[in-house]
Amino acid sequence: MKAEFDDIRAYQDHEVNDMLMSLLKDSEFLQFIATQQFPRLQRFFPALIKGRIKKALKNQFKNVHSIQTMQNKLAPFVQSLLDKTVTQFNVTGIENLKKDQAYVFMSNHRDIAMDPMLVNYALLKTGLSTCKIAIGDNLIERPFVNKLMRLNKSFVVRRKLEGRKEKLAAVNHLSAYIHDSLKSGQSIWIAQKEGRAKDGKDVTDKAVLKMLHLAGRKLGWDFNESMNFLNLVPVTISYEWDPCDEDKAKELDAIKQHGQYEKSQDEDFLSIVKGIKGNKGQVSIHFSNPIKLDSSVPEQWSQAVDESIHQNYHLYDNNKQAYDILNSDKMEDALANTVWQEKYGHLSDSAIQQIVSTYAQPVALKKAVQLS
Repeated sequence: MKAEFDDIRAYQDHEVNDMLMSLLKDSEFLQFIATQQFPRLQRFFPALIKGRIKKALKNQFKNVHSIQTMQNKLAPFVQSLLDKTVTQFNVTGIENLKKDQAYVFMSNHRDIAMDPMLVNYALLKTGLSTCKIAIGDNLIERPFVNKLMRLNKSFVVRRKLEGRKEKLAAVNHLSAYIHDSLKSGQSIWIAQKEGRAKDGKDVTDKAVLKMLHLAGRKLGWDFNESMNFLNLVPVTISYEWDPCDEDKAKELDAIKQHGQYEKSQDEDFLSIVKGIKGNKGQVSIHFSNPIKLDSSVPEQWSQAVDESIHQNYHLYDNNKQAYDILNSDKMEDALANTVWQEKYGHLSDSAIQQIVSTYAQPVALKKAVQLS
């Protein structure tokens, strides 16, 4: 990988062990592990717990000198996490992917960490190479999170930019990095739009596709050539339950009621933790075939991604219930006598309605594709 990408790239094999060992000197990282693993003990014996964690991790890290080795070591922990938070994990379509082919996996985006984690876990379990992960710089403000993400093949999408010239330079730089990665045989995961679809409306932002085209345009390619070079694979991720659904609903409700919402300092980081640790019920991932179009119209490509994602939603009972409630004549009566009131009754009526609307969206979007 060229040195010109050092500011945004994922870490490379020769850097892995040094970065892992540096985490053992990071008090904030050790405190985070202690709080998550031993919440009670660490309050009474903080130094002892940190010391034991450091010793255990040093033993785990000492022979890890490549990304592949690290991900192989992490796989059992991911499986353990799924055993605790997912009742059933289904993967379909992955058999159509080729081992010697690099892809851009473009998925709907509901969870900051779990979406790319589950995609990579599915690839790893099938014997395919894992992909690099596009992640916003707002999510890696803590130094130890930055290291952990970039150790796990994440690269940085710079969002905290103000000037138009600076923004344009950043997206060109990002596009060049993605093209460089694909040429080296490395697949990419990227969300279909910036940020999570907090309202459940999974729609591809043409700006993402245009960003991906920038490096191709410099080579004289038209939009169609760029898109076909990318081997764009739509990926549909369907969660039965979203651990962050209440937080998303409160944010959307606040914007609706007051016109704005102010994030707390650690909100994105806490969302990562909640999304990882929270109950998700059943989870399904579908890998579509690469999109093939003879078109240089960005709208047609974004529509093709949307239709593939929407068509391949796995609809759960709660999605269907939510859709029926949303389309009932008396929503208040329907809400009062269902699981929605039992699960979300402590929220305001408007927040509950927002949650119901979010869970209903996959049904509405899938129906729209089927009717088109």
